[in-house]
Amino acid sequence: MTTETGNPKDHTPCLSTNFLKETDWSVLSSREFQLLNENVTCSEYGVGEYIFYEADPCKGLYLVKSGLIAVKKIDIEGEQVILRLANPGDTLGYRPLLAGEQHRAGAEVIKAASICFLPMAIMRQLLISNHELGAGFLKRTAQALGEADNRFFEAVSLPARVRLIHLLMILRERCGSLIDDGSLFLELPLTRRDMASMLGIRPESLSRLVREIENEGLAHFSGSKITISNPASLLRELDAGLHQL
Repeated sequence: MTTETGNPKDHTPCLSTNFLKETDWSVLSSREFQLLNENVTCSEYGVGEYIFYEADPCKGLYLVKSGLIAVKKIDIEGEQVILRLANPGDTLGYRPLLAGEQHRAGAEVIKAASICFLPMAIMRQLLISNHELGAGFLKRTAQALGEADNRFFEAVSLPARVRLIHLLMILRERCGSLIDDGSLFLELPLTRRDMASMLGIRPESLSRLVREIENEGLAHFSGSKITISNPASLLRELDAGLHQL
């Protein structure tokens, strides 16, 4: 059963113009912003809860206010594969809404999140009144298709080790911090199985890559915690791998 709106809080305007200015919603007029805040429902989700499931009807849009969301799809073997991660400011559900389809993937919370839900009727009203908003979501859809092509190309062209380094470097902005000695510390909200699915490899293959990198003294993996002793070395290896494409 889908958790449409989690555990709703008392309705108060929860979206500020300051928060929205870096998102697709920054094009709203003051009147449209008021309409958005009057109709949005903000809810809290715990780790492991689903915002919506694959094949659920699309009833509106979900704006990530805080937390981290894994967009997942079930493969032919019945395993869940992470397609991408959604961060604060990201909007979920706009592609099935624009296409008039069901959700093609599910959205699972992997770091406690606050999610704002906007019903389809209000979203359609905003799209009619603000063509720039719709154009922005169409642009985002086109960009997502391009990124999907790039990920497919990387999966068939780059060695798994380079893909792992690439993933770690992407996640450092969200989950990383520099230590005084120049090393990089990451605490990932992902399991090894999740990471393997994002890389398109089996968990045992990921384990071999982890041992290989640890044996070279480049990083230390301890559960969800990773310490990279020489980030510059891994960045050079990533740069070299990408330039071979």
